[in-house]
Amino acid sequence: MNRHYTSGQAAKKLRVSISTLKRWLDDPELAIKERRNYNGWRLFSDSDITTLREYKRQMRRNGKRFNDTTLIPVVNH
Repeated sequence: MNRHYTSGQAAKKLRVSISTLKRWLDDPELAIKERRNYNGWRLFSDSDITTLREYKRQMRRNGKRFNDTTLIPVVNH
């Protein structure tokens, strides 16, 4: 039987925050089919979790990548 996990459960299994998980899902390289339950919650299968674990390993291997805007200093006027 295929189990499905909510975003919160998936994030917990991956040991990342929900916001990190959602940010990863914006990456077009990560081809995870979007499925939702009747409440509209995003669901992840066991194979999705495996794919995300491998993605996490790759991110660690390659070092953290920052967006161009991440390192812009905040200027208070």
